Amino acid sequence: MTEKEIKQWLSRAYRIEQQIQSKSEQIEVWKSLANKMTSNLSLINSGSGDNSRMETYCNKIADAQTEIARQQIELINVRKEIEDTINKVTDVILRLLLEQRYLLCKSWKEIADFMNLSIDYIKKELHRQALRAVGEILQKK
Repeated sequence: MTEKEIKQWLSRAYRIEQQIQSKSEQIEVWKSLANKMTSNLSLINSGSGDNSRMETYCNKIADAQTEIARQQIELINVRKEIEDTINKVTDVILRLLLEQRYLLCKSWKEIADFMNLSIDYIKKELHRQALRAVGEILQKK
């Protein structure tokens, strides 16, 4: 596996979390629209067109909630797979770096501060070593 492929493999949990966050934001938009519709319906006695839109918003909310539940299950499984792989890295410093970056989704600055090392050293040296270690573990699977 290339360095880029290993990073992508390790970043899967982060991407799923982003998708869940995006769906949650969409739900809030649809809830807001549905609430506005409810307010409008209480002010005027409207036709079935507004009820149809309300039903559409409710269906979108339900669909998004179902998708979030599916993604949360996927996230648990992916995080467990990534965590199990990271735990096989024998070097404690490299394992700590991988945990901070790919399980806790910390920035390079946060990791550097936490590990009391320079960002350049972490990114140019330790991270490459850590990726190589993960690559070796993944090749054995």
